[in-house]
Amino acid sequence: MKDVGTVTVQTPRIDALPKVTGQAVYTEDLPLPLGTLFGAILRSPYAHARLVSIDARQAERLPGVHAVVTREHLGNLNPFLDPASYGAEGEGAAPLVALEKVRYEGEPVAAVAAETPSLARQALDCIEVAYESLPMLFDVREALKPEAPVIHNKRPGNLVGRFDFGWGDVEQGWRESDHILEDTYVFQSVFHYPMENLGGCIAEVRGDTLELTAPIQHPFRSRDDIAAMFGFDRNKVRVGFPYVGGGFGSKELKTEHLIAIFLAIRSGRAVTLRPSAEESFRSDCRHAVVYHVKTGVKADGTLMAQDIDLIFDKGAYAQGNAMNVPRRGSSLAWGPYRVPHLRIVGRSYYTNKVPAGAFRSLGRAQTTWGYESHYDTIARKLGMDPVAFRRHNFLHRGERLIETVGPFDTDMDDLVRRALTALNWNGRSQRVGPPADIVYTGTTPVRGRGIAATLRHGYSGASVSDVEVTADNRGIIRILHSGAEIGQGLYTMLARVAVETLGVPESQIEVTHPHTDLPYSDGIGSSRDTVSMGMAAQRACEDLKRQLLEVAAKAVGGTPEEWQYAAGQLWHGERPYPVGRVISALAHSLVVRGKGHYSTPRADNVWQGVVPHWELSVGAAEVEVDPQTGDVTLLQYAIAADVGTAVHPVACKSQLDGGGVMGLGDAMYEEMIYGDGQLLNGDSFQYRLPLVHDLPQRFTSIMVENHDGPGPLGAKGMSQTSVSPIAPAIANAVFDAVGVRIKELPITPEKLLRGLGKLA
Repeated sequence: MKDVGTVTVQTPRIDALPKVTGQAVYTEDLPLPLGTLFGAILRSPYAHARLVSIDARQAERLPGVHAVVTREHLGNLNPFLDPASYGAEGEGAAPLVALEKVRYEGEPVAAVAAETPSLARQALDCIEVAYESLPMLFDVREALKPEAPVIHNKRPGNLVGRFDFGWGDVEQGWRESDHILEDTYVFQSVFHYPMENLGGCIAEVRGDTLELTAPIQHPFRSRDDIAAMFGFDRNKVRVGFPYVGGGFGSKELKTEHLIAIFLAIRSGRAVTLRPSAEESFRSDCRHAVVYHVKTGVKADGTLMAQDIDLIFDKGAYAQGNAMNVPRRGSSLAWGPYRVPHLRIVGRSYYTNKVPAGAFRSLGRAQTTWGYESHYDTIARKLGMDPVAFRRHNFLHRGERLIETVGPFDTDMDDLVRRALTALNWNGRSQRVGPPADIVYTGTTPVRGRGIAATLRHGYSGASVSDVEVTADNRGIIRILHSGAEIGQGLYTMLARVAVETLGVPESQIEVTHPHTDLPYSDGIGSSRDTVSMGMAAQRACEDLKRQLLEVAAKAVGGTPEEWQYAAGQLWHGERPYPVGRVISALAHSLVVRGKGHYSTPRADNVWQGVVPHWELSVGAAEVEVDPQTGDVTLLQYAIAADVGTAVHPVACKSQLDGGGVMGLGDAMYEEMIYGDGQLLNGDSFQYRLPLVHDLPQRFTSIMVENHDGPGPLGAKGMSQTSVSPIAPAIANAVFDAVGVRIKELPITPEKLLRGLGKLA
């Protein structure tokens, strides 16, 4: 099928009603096992200090305290997860609790499990810790200097790892260029800020079996890590959870989960942890990135060569795959443009900031900020309209970046046209050539427009997904899977696929919550869900049809070839048979099961796979700048994204809308601010998020449907690049208005006034 049925287009998300009415169940809403203890974590007040001594004896003697964990309680336990992708075992990885020193403010030093939350907090107050303060490092640019404080003794240069990528001969590209331009852009540290706090869980050990209930985007990988750390048979470790209150890359296996498991093992009781928002801020964040670029161009604007140097701020520890984000971020750091000669170096360094992990689109917002600001500067200096410069250099549909990936599958000119039309803009700019270097000297507010484009690979690796679909004697269709519903609409997508494939009403569809007893998947993220899990679900539905034909032949008569499945029923000739009645005729409690599998081949490239589709979007912004105050008002914004097919249009549009708002936070408001040895704004009241009144009066999200994706009904992954283009589009619009180039996010009045020469 190429077109989604009109019924499914009009129906709401299947989780809409329970979520808006408060009936949806999250981990914290689940009933606790009988006798559950409450965990609490003692966190370091220092960003960098030697751990001189810890005395938890007074806490252990408190009545009602059943377990304590410090470095003194680890015994023979290896306190590290599997080693990061660079370095020896345990080198640079975060321990279960601090060992010889603490490396960021908020690092777990000790934990307790007690009968009540208040008693657990009281026990923490009884733990005596002596620290010896050490020099701190909060700017990744300082981490490269010879005199920089050493965060990990085995990494004297603070280097986590390095990734090199590119093609052609950059030196030849310089020789063939008429102009060479060079610049640096900085993207700040940002917190994910999901509605559900990070690290919440329930851990219970029963004999040789461990059950962890925690919102985790990759449950099977987490199951294996837990089994390896604590010595369980991985088949005796069960990870499950209901709805997840937002993810954006943050809902992974956390140190807090491991601490809860260890407390449960030591106490012999179930343990729950319910971290606060302040604790969540000290659990994960997006990498800050310094983007340095040197570009050679012809006089007509043709890109010839690029040398891109990226510095990623890893924070205090190399969580999980230490170089995953730098690798992914570096891999498309030049954007959807044709560059004959390319050299990219991505380096990651330790600092004393909160450890950085995966964040929606894995490095793409940071690099899009860099190259789209840079290309805008080049175009204006060459006397070209920035829109025309981009169109001149865009990759075209059918071109390949390298041979082992799928062809470029989007018409970028079409996306640009749609975004410009939404703003009633012809694409012409008022600052090109000599006027580009003239800073606005007027006193009245002035308007400007800007544009930005971005791309992302559909997903990395083989992206393996298995789904089972069952039918019972009631005619109920159940979809069994292990994907987390983090708000992206996964359950709705799976239900829509079943409705379209099986021809049954949505009221007959049930979608299960995930756990590791269900069919395998690589996990949620990286724009894999719709394509990989959706195709597995579609194939499971097709297999269910075949199984039902065999059941009908056995239950009623004839051969499977004489039966047909159509419009949600089984047919023998012209006579229809309800599915539930046929199943009951064979065996009353029989459940008929269809299985579906989807995966793509591995490949020897930076994406570790064939990349079956690309994810692209274009954003355009109009702003008004007040030169007296430095205030920037976003008047209107439009984003056009290639979605292949919108399996559920409302959910797709919500992803574009929500991604744009998230990117607006990056552009103008959000930043994790460090000073005086502390994260200064790591709480709900001081961290600035975009508010309703910050949104433009005109906000347009455009879904471009060419029905050419590899997913069910021709769908593609589409939500992650919705975040990336808005920050550079706004910054380019600011430059168009007043001639001030902002090079470090967020865009603030102070930075604008400095650029206008009104602040020192």
